[in-house]
Amino acid sequence: MKTRAALLISVIALFLLSTCLLAHGQETVPAHASMRAVSLRVLQDTAARTPQRAAELRLLCGLTVLAGYVIDVDSKDLILFGQVEAKRPPLHAEDLAVALRNARLKYAERKGNTVTYSHPGCSIDPAPAVMHDLQMIGESIQRTEEIEEARFREWERVCGRPQTVKILGIPFATHFSRILVDADYCLKRLVDGSDSLGLDSFSSIPDMTLADAKEQIIRDGKTSIPLESMNRFWLYPGLTRYSEDNGIVEIASCPVILLTEEEHVVKNEIVGTNRTNPYAKKFADSFSAEYEKIAEKRPIYRELEGLFRFVALAKIWDFKHADVDLRYLLDACPLSPAVVPRTLAGLSNLKKIEHRQDVPGGVQVFQLYLPSCGGVDIGINITASDFVHDQTGRLAEIRRSLLDARRSSDSLYWDFSPKAQPGLPPKPASETDKSRSETAYQAIGDEIKAMFEALYARLDEMQEALSSQTAALDAMAKERESRNKEMQELREHLQVMENLVKQTAAKPCLGSKP
Repeated sequence: MKTRAALLISVIALFLLSTCLLAHGQETVPAHASMRAVSLRVLQDTAARTPQRAAELRLLCGLTVLAGYVIDVDSKDLILFGQVEAKRPPLHAEDLAVALRNARLKYAERKGNTVTYSHPGCSIDPAPAVMHDLQMIGESIQRTEEIEEARFREWERVCGRPQTVKILGIPFATHFSRILVDADYCLKRLVDGSDSLGLDSFSSIPDMTLADAKEQIIRDGKTSIPLESMNRFWLYPGLTRYSEDNGIVEIASCPVILLTEEEHVVKNEIVGTNRTNPYAKKFADSFSAEYEKIAEKRPIYRELEGLFRFVALAKIWDFKHADVDLRYLLDACPLSPAVVPRTLAGLSNLKKIEHRQDVPGGVQVFQLYLPSCGGVDIGINITASDFVHDQTGRLAEIRRSLLDARRSSDSLYWDFSPKAQPGLPPKPASETDKSRSETAYQAIGDEIKAMFEALYARLDEMQEALSSQTAALDAMAKERESRNKEMQELREHLQVMENLVKQTAAKPCLGSKP
């Protein structure tokens, strides 16, 4: 019974593990029937010799999600592989070139023997004077219980002053830079609620704050929520991890997350406080958790995710010293000029709640206005601990399928269908996916049920065999005990005989002389 109970616990644990793995797999690694491979060697050669194919090459042959790369030693080729999905924006070869040049310090500032490197990034910053004025207005609003709409109009006016666009680590007027700036500016609208996504699980800071303020007013007749908090938000890489096997590396994880910190003005400079506003922290955590849903609504974040993966790939190649020719991407690939504004108008979104309640002698009215005023830092660093060697054979199968599907060493790109799927960014589940999930869960349930039956049958066989073996062992033990007893008796007899012999030898024989 003890053995059966232990086995039952093991099977239940196995069932739970299988269920969790299925759920996790459907959340993070969607099944894709076909993948695409793109030869960087052929792409660079073709781009240098055939300008008329520029459009096809510029969009990386339709690749929309970068999953990793394969090294083909025989053809001295580095082959990208990933996903092609119509609903996702295409990847741009020139963005890969920018990421490579950044990783190889092409854009680093050099002064004498000093090299100053910066990760690709951007910021849209108000002038310190703007932050100072907003702090003063916010504190003025907080000190009085009277509603003076002129102060809020002044808040909006100050918020609207131009903010400076800064690009870090890469050239300013590039497609790469435009994505960074657009993603950051879109984030400011999401923060202050001037752009609504219609997601129940995601709210702007003003909406969260006003909801709590209204609840406090209804409960206590007043609110203690501060209005003058200034918060910085920046998009940053989450936990990046890579899987590798012989001749293949996969970007297993490269998420985009949102970080935040309160700021204030000290001696005409904007500085961080090393503190987080609770509403800003809640917003940042929600943005990070709901990134896929947000990216589905605002595709600019799909493009941003693609840049993060390009930077990760470039850093991997630089870290591993990949022995492939990337001279075209590093030196010759042209960068299309992009319109990136030097300044952008500051954003504000004035929120108001009004609550009326009956009091003796009339009606009491509570009014609350909540003013708000809205970087990207692709700070990916590669270390040996970021890589995990794949021991399942999954990456080896992907590499084999990719190379087998290539018709010739001159193929620019081709599709292949590996039995094992690469790790790719998640996508929200559709109704079809949910139906497939239910079917998959039912299949797992049937498999677990059959496993139980087979294991119980095997357990009964083992118990029967064990009983027979136990009986045989008992008989052997009794026989051994009997033989041990006989041997002990024999030893005792031998000891008696040995003593008699010694005594006889010690006495003189009859008739002998002394």
